[in-house]
Amino acid sequence: MHDTETLLRRVAELEQRLGVLEDIDSIQRLQRVYGYYIDNRLWDEMTALFADAGAAIEIGRRGRYEGKDNVRAFLRDVLGESRAGLNEHEVINHLQLQGVVTVAPDRQRACGRWRALIQASPPPGGTTMMWAEGVYENSYVRVNGMWKIAVLWWVPTFYVSLPGYESVAFASAPASTTLPPQAPSAPPLAALGRSFVPFHYRHPVTGAEVVHVASAELGDGKA
Repeated sequence: MHDTETLLRRVAELEQRLGVLEDIDSIQRLQRVYGYYIDNRLWDEMTALFADAGAAIEIGRRGRYEGKDNVRAFLRDVLGESRAGLNEHEVINHLQLQGVVTVAPDRQRACGRWRALIQASPPPGGTTMMWAEGVYENSYVRVNGMWKIAVLWWVPTFYVSLPGYESVAFASAPASTTLPPQAPSAPPLAALGRSFVPFHYRHPVTGAEVVHVASAELGDGKA
């Protein structure tokens, strides 16, 4: 009996450890997908990553927006200035690094800390590229077996503008004529003025295919 109890306890411990590792992997994927969506100003897709109950977001010194509807409104109308997608020659990159994820023992909640390095092109007519750095301290919740963002909180360390954006190039050298390729490269998107690599994955919460990246004015923000 003693050996059986020991074995069962050991099995339970291993199942818990494996479950936590799977949770960490799922949360890391969730956060990385968030980063690619914010790169392309996909506000509705970002909002869908948040939990329906208890969601909140705070980015910089803009205050904390509580409730999923207010998270959506902040992303679309404050951060996004009522525009989704990218303008021609607009660049936004979020590098999310040094992720540390801690899962609660009951595996229903978790916290994650990330360092973000951000590149962003200037407003139309500008000539300086913005760089920023800061730390995310986020919380996550499991809802019906699926991890979602509960609270997203980003605190900037610095913002800086660097001159020379007008020299940024969006295309490589042309194809070789001495050693021509077997197939041409995919054509660039005219609306972006550069190439865009499509998402190979569907939205991790809604299951929808995410396809639009070109700039578009938003409606009243209701969903």
